[in-house]
Amino acid sequence: HITSDFGSIGDFAAGSETAFGTLLQRSYAVLGGRMHYGHPDIMNKEFMMQQGGVSKATKTLHLSEDIFAGMDFTLRGDGRRIRHCEYMHAAKGRDLGFNAVMGFFSKLSSGAGEQILTRQMLRLGQLLPLSECLTFYYAHVGYYITQAFVSYSMPVLVFT
Repeated sequence: HITSDFGSIGDFAAGSETAFGTLLQRSYAVLGGRMHYGHPDIMNKEFMMQQGGVSKATKTLHLSEDIFAGMDFTLRGDGRRIRHCEYMHAAKGRDLGFNAVMGFFSKLSSGAGEQILTRQMLRLGQLLPLSECLTFYYAHVGYYITQAFVSYSMPVLVFT
């Protein structure tokens, strides 16, 4: 996990990484909304080759191709579920300058915005049970929509 001695931006990045890497991953796994999230996850090569691999056609539309791999894996059915097992601790270093941190978070939000436009998201919304669908929604684009509602409602609450 990321720790920081580089001021408030570093503390923000470290705190969000810790929350995402521990609390949220465990919660998403229990609630059924967890997809594949980057380097610490291990994929079954045989299953991934059966669904056409991990890479996607366009890097702008499929910005978060690891999450698209998880969506495709879930949509294949046959009882395929993404499990969360904690048996390995993978640490990484990251540049904690303002531009690097904001660039990383803009990549995440852009990926969530592009996910909402895809057929995989529509099909998962029709396929998943309600609890898993709500968890999946909030784990991806719902988080950013909630943040927008909070940001827009604060001035209304304060000035009315």
